[in-house]
Amino acid sequence: MKKKKRIIRPALPTIKKKVKKSSIPTAIEYLLLFNGCVINKEKLAAVDKIIDEKITQNRSRYESVSSLVRLGNSNLLSLGKKSLFASTYIPFFDRFNTNPINLNIPSLNNSMAATTANQAYGALNFNLKTQPTAGVFGNNYFDSSSLLNGDFFGINNSFGGGASIPWYFIACVHYMECSFSFKHHLHNGDPLTGYTTHVPANRPKVGHGPPFTFEESAVDALKLMKYDKVTNWSLPFILQKLEGYNGFGYSKRGIHTPYLWSFSNQYTKGKYVKDGVFSADAVSQQMGAAVILKRMEDRAIISIPRS
Repeated sequence: MKKKKRIIRPALPTIKKKVKKSSIPTAIEYLLLFNGCVINKEKLAAVDKIIDEKITQNRSRYESVSSLVRLGNSNLLSLGKKSLFASTYIPFFDRFNTNPINLNIPSLNNSMAATTANQAYGALNFNLKTQPTAGVFGNNYFDSSSLLNGDFFGINNSFGGGASIPWYFIACVHYMECSFSFKHHLHNGDPLTGYTTHVPANRPKVGHGPPFTFEESAVDALKLMKYDKVTNWSLPFILQKLEGYNGFGYSKRGIHTPYLWSFSNQYTKGKYVKDGVFSADAVSQQMGAAVILKRMEDRAIISIPRS
């Protein structure tokens, strides 16, 4: 009986699977970009003008939005009339009609005012600082002058599930989506006279129809993005979320997005001139959000935690 010949088949070539690199920059990449960011000298005046006339001038409004997101259904502005821990439901649109708490404090210097405010609110464990240093808002401290004006952004993290959204993050989103107009939805820049029509459509959900206030719509937008659940507002996270507002299409092309880096050494050219249409030679004329944050840190207006 003949033996069957054993047929040895050649081994198939090993095919290495290509690992697709994420188009989202890593935390280290964001830090390196920010640390190496140098604002173009000829653009410094324009950046400072935006910071002085649009951002710091409206800081209290951004802080108020952050407070409302942080405290959820608790109406902080009516603290003097109702228990802070009351479970009674307050319709969303009624939360903006109450007057700020009146401490009945006569005209005092900063030191005396801070002392009086501390005594009045010591039971609620407020942490007041008479002269806030750079970045105290990013660390959830309190400016006593803000308390006297009815602004409660700096309350300690005793409520809700996340940390306070930094006011400067809200300012940057407001710039990118609404060009600092308080007549538009923070969601996407649609007018407050109606519900949003662009993505996300049919917002805000606040218990009543249009028109809407900027604050109630902004709270809806930030909660829709689940930013009220975030516990760590580090610099890489902030930059990633700001870039994400306009997508990561630039990273896929190997370009640092102008939405963050325009007006700096980190961006030269290349721009989506409209949805899905990219021009390699177009140059963004809008300053980048990271450039604004960089300049604010350089001027000791804010201090953003790195981790």
